[in-house]
Amino acid sequence: MSQTHQAPTRIYHSALSHQNSGRGIGGSVKTGPNIVDTSMSHSDPFQDLVAALRQALTTHPAPTPAPPAIISANTATTSSPLLYASPMAKPAPYSGSAEDCNSFLLQCSLVLEMQPHVFPTERFKVAFVITQLSGKALLWAESIWSQNHPAVQSYSSFVDHFKEVFGKPSWDSSIGEELYNLKQGKMSINEYALQFRTLAAKSGWNKQTLLTSYCQGLDPQVRLHLAAYKDSIGLERFIQLSIRFATRMQSCLEEHQGHAQLTTILCRPGSVSPPEPAHEPMQLESSRLTPAERQRRLTQNLCLYCVLRGM
Repeated sequence: MSQTHQAPTRIYHSALSHQNSGRGIGGSVKTGPNIVDTSMSHSDPFQDLVAALRQALTTHPAPTPAPPAIISANTATTSSPLLYASPMAKPAPYSGSAEDCNSFLLQCSLVLEMQPHVFPTERFKVAFVITQLSGKALLWAESIWSQNHPAVQSYSSFVDHFKEVFGKPSWDSSIGEELYNLKQGKMSINEYALQFRTLAAKSGWNKQTLLTSYCQGLDPQVRLHLAAYKDSIGLERFIQLSIRFATRMQSCLEEHQGHAQLTTILCRPGSVSPPEPAHEPMQLESSRLTPAERQRRLTQNLCLYCVLRGM
């Protein structure tokens, strides 16, 4: 029981002692020099106890409770590090894909860097990476951990060995071939630039070779307009310039196509039927009759124009 909770108990017992000390044999209470026989008294025992408690509280005040202990931030961090853990999300489980090896290790290193108090030792760090594995990658880690392999004694050694097992070799020629054959085609300029930068970071090529490869993969119209800048502004500035130019050119083309469609709609002829040709009178001159034919038609009562018999 704490000191604060024991104080009322001590006061209570002190009051009882104080009350009993004034009683003599036979129930007499000492009140100064005179002794009064309590056998004839009609005082309330409860009131006597209350009075004794008040006197005890006056002569023996309750001790002031000790202030609560102050826990520093460093002490709290040491005793319970998870309370101060960063909310950074853990990487997705890794099963051994060579394409995702470097990305997975990067995410793990970020978590470890943001929470150094949670992973104070090298084996803590290695254990964290292993807990994020699955499938064949987890089976591999289980074997080296159970054998206490030298790679699990140091985080850097574990990462190097991890890349040897699951990562792509640095001399992988497929990256260079993919970069050499990369063309913008139907991709937007932003998609092309992103894919080029991703491959370029893994290729190990020098800046001039990368610039030539990027320029060759550009859309022909963009490459033609930027030909003068190729050898004067460097790779990164050339990529940024190509993005700005291609974006602006695409915007202008869309605007031009919008105006062309509007003009076509406004200038489209209506569905008006062509006027019927006017009735032309019979050209007498175009069908002149010979005198003999004329005489025959008159004799037989035939029309001179349509050769029909008259009424």
